Amino acid sequence: MTNIIKSDIFRIKKGSAVRNVFLAGMVIIIITGINMFNSRSGFGGVGVQSSASAARSLPANGAQFVQQMRDDGLFPFFILAFAVAVLGTDYSAGTIRNSLSYFVDRKKVYFAKCITGFLCCLTYTLVCLIVSCIAGVILFGFGGFSLTMISRILTQLILSIPLYIGMIAIGNGLLVFTKKTSITIASYLIGLIIFPSVTYQIYQLFPNAEWLKLCDPLSAFSLLSRFWEFPLMYVGMVLLFWIILDAIVLFLGMRVYSEADVI
Repeated sequence: MTNIIKSDIFRIKKGSAVRNVFLAGMVIIIITGINMFNSRSGFGGVGVQSSASAARSLPANGAQFVQQMRDDGLFPFFILAFAVAVLGTDYSAGTIRNSLSYFVDRKKVYFAKCITGFLCCLTYTLVCLIVSCIAGVILFGFGGFSLTMISRILTQLILSIPLYIGMIAIGNGLLVFTKKTSITIASYLIGLIIFPSVTYQIYQLFPNAEWLKLCDPLSAFSLLSRFWEFPLMYVGMVLLFWIILDAIVLFLGMRVYSEADVI
């Protein structure tokens, strides 16, 4: 299993999609910061941030800019897209056949690739945070950073683990059918749009459980980015929802990966 993870990570530099998604996330953060800075200065700018971030007040310091980037729906999308691009290099490079012929147990291959995707999510999250901090300090100053903020960021990373695992498991399963990184990432985007409708329909069946409206990926990431502002029960129930979903998706994913024509 360790060899599979190492081989997937080694192929990162060979995939153009990996490089494109990696750079796109960085560029979006920088352009959004410049846009906010120009808007604060009265010059206007290029509107690349989501409607949610655009509706909020402009950051007064670097720490507020970092927080707004964590709130933004583009942040988790690029993190997940990067992980899927890394996993997709096995298909684009044509090495998936070698992986499956060398490692007999396909369930282990699937699980190892999910671990690779999860590690990519954590790594890219840290990269995005570093870029956000640098851009925030340069554009808005060093104010606002504190040990409390750092502890909240670390707590958010830990709380986001179930979401990363579930989304990576779904993406890895989609690659079995699409065998193309671009189609899988596009499917991700469509899924992020459709998912809230699904959770809202579930909420209609249980109207007293308002936390169900926060279970779609973007709402869940947004909740976790400001977990201290929500009731503890909401945070706990959203995480429980995703842990159960993780178990279901991982089980179905391993079954599909074992029986489907992966090659």
